[in-house]
Amino acid sequence: MKKKMIMGLIILASLALGACGHRSASGRKTANSGDVAFGQATQSSRAHAWYVATSRTTPKASTPLTAIVMTQNGRATAFRVPATVTLGAAVKLSTDQLARKGKVWAEQAFVERRRALIATTRAELAEEQKNLKRNQNATVVSFATIKMDKRIISTDRRQLARLQATKFKQPRPLPVSVTVKKHRWGTSEVIKVDSYDFVKAVVATNNREFRYQKIRRQISPNPYTQTSEQAVRVGQATLGYYQTAHDGAREFALTKLDKPRSNVKFDS
Repeated sequence: MKKKMIMGLIILASLALGACGHRSASGRKTANSGDVAFGQATQSSRAHAWYVATSRTTPKASTPLTAIVMTQNGRATAFRVPATVTLGAAVKLSTDQLARKGKVWAEQAFVERRRALIATTRAELAEEQKNLKRNQNATVVSFATIKMDKRIISTDRRQLARLQATKFKQPRPLPVSVTVKKHRWGTSEVIKVDSYDFVKAVVATNNREFRYQKIRRQISPNPYTQTSEQAVRVGQATLGYYQTAHDGAREFALTKLDKPRSNVKFDS
């Protein structure tokens, strides 16, 4: 039976932060005063926070976040957060407070995700056990079918044991690299980052299992073609954002602006 495993949002892959940019004749990237680009922010000695959300409307204080990413000195720390964390609650915190609170939120999100995977695995294990019993009692059934049922049951039991034994790994600053790719419509930043997450591995035909490990991800090379036309005001914070299409909604990566501006352009 084809497995139907849920796979939670991948922290940084879901960002797809392909910030558009241009280069000068000297080859150096140019930027206007006050502009913010993800690639530039990663190299700064100053901690920079990005708030990630998926929404059908322009984000507001009550918009739930999916992740928070903090960049500094060429490294990125990605915190996956529970759905109860809103943009309004996150922007109230300073970068130091966000770094501390992010660790708490990340562990809560890990517990919720592991619990969901365990529940799904148990449900699939029960279903496969029913299939095995039904096939064993059938008048005509192939030996290969019985063998496949037992193999899937064995895989589900291993995965259940692995998930129950999996321990949370505290998010920490991991290397992030940003390279620029040229396209016929311009240039875009491609981001590669290390992060801890549950990943799906193929172990046999129609079999899947999840493993919690550090993986290297490449963010989508497609650049964000739209940036915020106007800043978003949330409480005392003024935010600009990148956005892109995401399953009928829009995916946002918001960041605080030092100087509020009516027109927000992150790259030159």
